[in-house]
Amino acid sequence: MVPPIRPRPPLYYRVYKTLEQHIRDRQYRIGERLPSEDALCRDFGVSRMTIRQALAGLVDAGLLTRRRGSGSYVSATGERRASAQMKLTGALEDLFAEVGGARVEKARIAEEPPPPEVRSLMGLADGEPVTAIHRVRAIEHQPFALTINYLPVRLGRRIAEPDLYLFPLLQLLEEKLGVRFHHADQTVAARLADEDVASALGLEFGDPVLFVERLMFGRGARPLEVVRSHYRADVYRYQITLVRSSRAGFRWRRATRAARRTPERSQRERQAWQR
Repeated sequence: MVPPIRPRPPLYYRVYKTLEQHIRDRQYRIGERLPSEDALCRDFGVSRMTIRQALAGLVDAGLLTRRRGSGSYVSATGERRASAQMKLTGALEDLFAEVGGARVEKARIAEEPPPPEVRSLMGLADGEPVTAIHRVRAIEHQPFALTINYLPVRLGRRIAEPDLYLFPLLQLLEEKLGVRFHHADQTVAARLADEDVASALGLEFGDPVLFVERLMFGRGARPLEVVRSHYRADVYRYQITLVRSSRAGFRWRRATRAARRTPERSQRERQAWQR
């Protein structure tokens, strides 16, 4: 089945988001004047009307101020504090600490057919439903994640919706249901917010989000739970600590003569190849 083609955001919105990110990254500092409209038209290859729409959006967002006859100036960085910084060292306890720091703003439990990939991962029969737990999670009253947990119905039917507002789901599974997780496999990818994700997290359609899929295993070969989360990219920071597993030095491959080319020589070779 061919997935539906998502419409691209309007051109002015793409310019708006690019300039917004430049301001957040402090490429333009507070009080600094942005390039002229003509220069921005050349940089983005768009019309003056498109640039003016993008700048108007930045003014409405409080990031720019317009000075008649002078130009557009940065008035704020719009920087959001990364209140949900997750640091992983390879221990499952890091995950328990992360979910314990968030609270649930909205929750819904439903028995429904799982996505085909989830059905395959969990080894379910065709037509077999799962319990899907939909939650919008927040830290310091700021929504930062839309999470869907897929569980076998035998477990999901034992979870009460009111409990999701009081306890982390991991705690309910381990302490109330007696599930013991042994390890987890996690995949992280960059995505764009669709309508559902944007609405839940207070984003615009097409805004960047961090997509995390987590497979939670007991002792068996199949995951007991599949967790899919979309995180706000401007709030959530994902940090991993990499630790050497051995004190022995890394065996570097001996550099060859070809690998010792100077940058100037490599540039000349690329130019000659292009010609």
